[in-house]
Amino acid sequence: MFGALSPRRTGRLITLVAFFMVVLMLFYLISSPVAIHTQPLPNSQQSAKPEHSSNLMTQSPEHLKRQKEIEKKILANVEKMVAHRDFQHKAGRDPVGIVLNRKPSIWDGLEETRNIQEEQNRALHNSAAIENQLKHKIVHFDLKGAPPKVSYLAKLFPMLKTLGATGILMEYEDMFPYWGKLERLSAQNAYAKGDIADILELARKNGLEVIPLVQTFGHLEFVLKLKEFSDVREVPQYPQVICPTKNKTMPLITMMIDQIMELHPGVNWIHIGSDEVYNLGECSRCQQYLFNHQWGKSDLFLYHVTKIAKYVKDSFDVQPIMWDDEFRKVPLKLLQKADIAKYIEVMVWKYSSNIMADLRSELWEKYSIVFNGVWIASAFKGASAPESYITNINERLANHKEWMELVDVYQGTIPFRGIALTGWQRFDHFSVLCELFPQGIPSLAVNLMYVSKRKADHTALARVGEILNCNSFLNLDLQFIEYENKCNFPGSKVYEIVQKLYILTRDIQNMLKNPHVTGWVTDYNIKNNFASPQHVEQGLQDLSMLLFDFGKLLTEAEIALSEVYDEHTVTEWIALNLHPMHAKLQDLHKTSTKLLEKKHWPRRPLDMEEDKEL
Repeated sequence: MFGALSPRRTGRLITLVAFFMVVLMLFYLISSPVAIHTQPLPNSQQSAKPEHSSNLMTQSPEHLKRQKEIEKKILANVEKMVAHRDFQHKAGRDPVGIVLNRKPSIWDGLEETRNIQEEQNRALHNSAAIENQLKHKIVHFDLKGAPPKVSYLAKLFPMLKTLGATGILMEYEDMFPYWGKLERLSAQNAYAKGDIADILELARKNGLEVIPLVQTFGHLEFVLKLKEFSDVREVPQYPQVICPTKNKTMPLITMMIDQIMELHPGVNWIHIGSDEVYNLGECSRCQQYLFNHQWGKSDLFLYHVTKIAKYVKDSFDVQPIMWDDEFRKVPLKLLQKADIAKYIEVMVWKYSSNIMADLRSELWEKYSIVFNGVWIASAFKGASAPESYITNINERLANHKEWMELVDVYQGTIPFRGIALTGWQRFDHFSVLCELFPQGIPSLAVNLMYVSKRKADHTALARVGEILNCNSFLNLDLQFIEYENKCNFPGSKVYEIVQKLYILTRDIQNMLKNPHVTGWVTDYNIKNNFASPQHVEQGLQDLSMLLFDFGKLLTEAEIALSEVYDEHTVTEWIALNLHPMHAKLQDLHKTSTKLLEKKHWPRRPLDMEEDKEL
């Protein structure tokens, strides 16, 4: 069992090796001298030319030397990584969960042997250098429309420090207490100024660096949705992206930054967002601007973000960070011409699988040339579906494992600052609440442990279980969850609630898929009040119990959520995740009662009216 590789993992390993073989072939081709003559020379003339004459090469000797150095480093790191991954595959597989507080067994001896081997492999990876490259381990708080209570954060921050976090990335959006001309940007349940001061003090006491995040280009729905700011939209009907060429834009953005910075004195970084800038350069004003300057859309993007970053550095002597996705489209020469490295550090994000394949070596080479500081961003929750309410830990762990593999490959060639473990609470301002922070804490704990120690074995997971005060079992994969895990950490009641909801929903779906229901309690049966009582009883025999459990869950959810969130967030989450299913169960119960009351049934066809009274 321990010696076999699953087809999925074998495929991933083959893909990885094949990918780097292609990379090495490309490096070889780039490094080979290429003649640029339009006509072939006689053999004697060709041989008379120096082998590395500069006029025969497509790239400079300095660039070729750099390519060879990068190739050498990547090849060495790939060999180490493949050997390490090969051992991991032989040693075991991704766990589905961890049993806590159990007695030692023979497997502990095997575990100890595996731990020793892993330590040796970690030494091969130069783990000290890796940890230095990821010195900052930042936990992201997405507050869009759902601010946790400050009293909850006071309980949470010490645990984050225990888990290995070094800072927090606060994406306030409409939860920041803007004032003056910007007062209406704030939601009516936003934090007060005093709350911000309390949060910063809590972070300071727990040794957590605070990095505020304010969007300055895309994802400005919370600003542009309002009538008074609609005139600076890039596209009039879409309130996502601000127009970079309108006169009101920069004063609005700088005023937002000024207020953020005023309430965050002494910070070292500010994140200025700028991801997913859809519809860039589409308004008539921008089109004219592009024509007059003979620019492409990348030039326009760099024009806007450089102005903002320069303003931050000149005004506050603070380092701006930006999401990287728009930079992926910008050619190297254009980035160098814009001299963007003077102003910006980049945060490279990817929350799904296939990181190596999607973020290729040429991207990392470009970033290594351009930027003096590079961050990476994973996701510990909120990256599966916009309506998801529960986190699959193994899915998130796979994302972090891929990121750490990439760090292994590029250590020494990329100036990694650290990692931000993002935790999205909405996909954007208009979307529904997804995975709330408290239910994602077990995932955060497992992934912080992995990023810090490069371990997800029994010992590491048991340590996580101890920190979270879980009593018997910590589930890592939703497909294997049979009962809720009970823990005792800040917000653990919310964690239990979402597990109960997941299990209940699965039980309800199983009931509705029962052949007794799909064959005898269809919409057609209900409409015509025509069903076999015995099949109705057999198919819906668990309905009363499920309805009772769901009603009980409604009460428990309101109590648990109220410990973390205000009444508005509690109401929204329950309305989204509990009320629709509860109403469906109630309707089904009424329907089943009506179907079972029937004692006599009409002759077919059922669409005839004469026997309806029967």
